[in-house]
Amino acid sequence: MFFNAVDKQLLLLIDQLAVCPEVAESFYLAGGTGLALQLGHRTSIDIDLFSQQAFNAERYASLLIRLGGRVIQSEEGSVHGVAADIKVSFLYYPYPMLKPFQVVRGLKVASIDDIAAMKVVAISQRGDKKDFFDLYEILKNVSPRDVKTLFLKKFGASRINCYHILKSLLYFDDAEQQPDPLSLNGTTWEQVKGYFLEHEKELMQELIC
Repeated sequence: MFFNAVDKQLLLLIDQLAVCPEVAESFYLAGGTGLALQLGHRTSIDIDLFSQQAFNAERYASLLIRLGGRVIQSEEGSVHGVAADIKVSFLYYPYPMLKPFQVVRGLKVASIDDIAAMKVVAISQRGDKKDFFDLYEILKNVSPRDVKTLFLKKFGASRINCYHILKSLLYFDDAEQQPDPLSLNGTTWEQVKGYFLEHEKELMQELIC
């Protein structure tokens, strides 16, 4: 694990969450931090926790407060807040896991395959620059065809619009307005954007369902 991808305060918060049974038993870490810990490609500054089971939002809002944090938004299926100046989210995510979890500092962490599928869907929904950086790093070792297999297996063909996903992978207007994440391997935004533009034909061939 690349613990240098996150700061000490975030690791401390992970440790605090991991000793809470309601977190350790029901939630897993994914998102940018889950990927950065495994690949070490960039820093990540938030904690995204996912549960395959529905949960009581008030319970996890109270947990954030017990940890000295504050709640920004709490509704059925999601709780968003801040603790120790770190954004923390609890999310209901009822999709199957493609591979077994790893356990890091007492907290379950999603596999790279699972995070790859989740990143494709994240880009199709909001197009954050950091998600493009993450998918670019994944695609160094996983082909677009294999990524397609992963997201279809995780979410099901009926829930996926492959044409929309392809368009999203080539739409950068929103990402261009955001700051670059701090790369730990020298990757630049121009490299990331250039990859998707240069591989447009391959992406079209491999991702269209």
